[in-house]
Amino acid sequence: MMLPTLRKSLALAKPHSLYMPQFLFSLPFSLSSSRSFNDSSSSLSFPPFTSSSTSASLPSIVTLLMDYVGLSMESAMNASSCLLHLKTTEKPLSVINFLKNSDFSDTHIQTIICKRPQLLKANVEKTLKPKFRAFHDLGLLGCDLGHIISANPVILTKSTEKQILPKIECLKNYLHTNEKVVRALKRSSWILIFDMEKRLVPNIRLLESYGVEDSQLHKFLLRQPRFFTIEPKRIKEIAERVKEMGFNPNSRLFSHAILAMSSLSRETWQGKVELCKNFGWSEEDVMCAFRRFPYLFSLSEKKLTMGMDYFINVLKLDKFYLVSHPVLFSLSLEGRVIPRHRVLQALRSKNLLKKDVEFTSFCIRAENVFLQRYVLSFGNEAEYLLRVYKGIT
Repeated sequence: MMLPTLRKSLALAKPHSLYMPQFLFSLPFSLSSSRSFNDSSSSLSFPPFTSSSTSASLPSIVTLLMDYVGLSMESAMNASSCLLHLKTTEKPLSVINFLKNSDFSDTHIQTIICKRPQLLKANVEKTLKPKFRAFHDLGLLGCDLGHIISANPVILTKSTEKQILPKIECLKNYLHTNEKVVRALKRSSWILIFDMEKRLVPNIRLLESYGVEDSQLHKFLLRQPRFFTIEPKRIKEIAERVKEMGFNPNSRLFSHAILAMSSLSRETWQGKVELCKNFGWSEEDVMCAFRRFPYLFSLSEKKLTMGMDYFINVLKLDKFYLVSHPVLFSLSLEGRVIPRHRVLQALRSKNLLKKDVEFTSFCIRAENVFLQRYVLSFGNEAEYLLRVYKGIT
């Protein structure tokens, strides 16, 4: 049952977009003011509660989260449920203002509070500022830092000296520069949650033992850091399975196949094998295509089905061509394949090509290269070809 005080408070409330609660007008700062990182936010507090009881504190916390943070009533009540022992709103307000002054967006702050409301009890000076300073020294701040923290607020519960800083240094040992560490963290902040001595380091050593080159490991860590949070036992199982599929450990495709397989369960794999079989592929066809393009089964069943249907039933490409050029399935049909096929048909119908082109290479060329070579370079026909490309009749 809703507490009487809360019912009364909420009944008197107006839509927060049209008013400010009275106690906000008495605050010693402007809601739109901006403060530097080193400003103390501990003095930015609401007046103490008039009652120390739980029922008295709940409406004030809820109102703070609704009117100052912008949470819905339901979200604000859920978040406030772990803050009922607080006697004042001083700590929650201090944390919120610190995040605002750190250039976190409203969405970032709302997400952080909903995911980890316990952070509103944190001591800004002792707990939050040292962690933010570690990220600032790395070159990570403002909205970029807000994006990372809001994706994984549990980071702010980790020890600065024992976990955050050592993990940043571990990443720098492999990626070498602050800029690359920032890029990796933007891809996945989860890597800061796991014990690197039990996940990242053993996984790197395992891949090295299979012959994966340092340059390849560097690229993977930069582009797919979350892969290195998988249990080493699981990575070894995948590596052995990939070897059984016929991949040469000395080939770059070996590590790509491991990465692709790491996101596939056996059920998902078998489901996509059956999908291909429904279009006339054999088990060997599937394996041949996978060895050529390991990310084939990372595509959704919908995308694979649409690709099969279009390439086989519309373009009339035979099975052997598709097995030999599986990268075609990764391309957008509406955004790339179909418009370029229209251009190819137009070029052929007007005999504009000195020699015919191979369809896959025609489709995978970069946009600017494609337009310059196959559209804009044909003089008086360029405008016509551009209309064909855009689907303008």
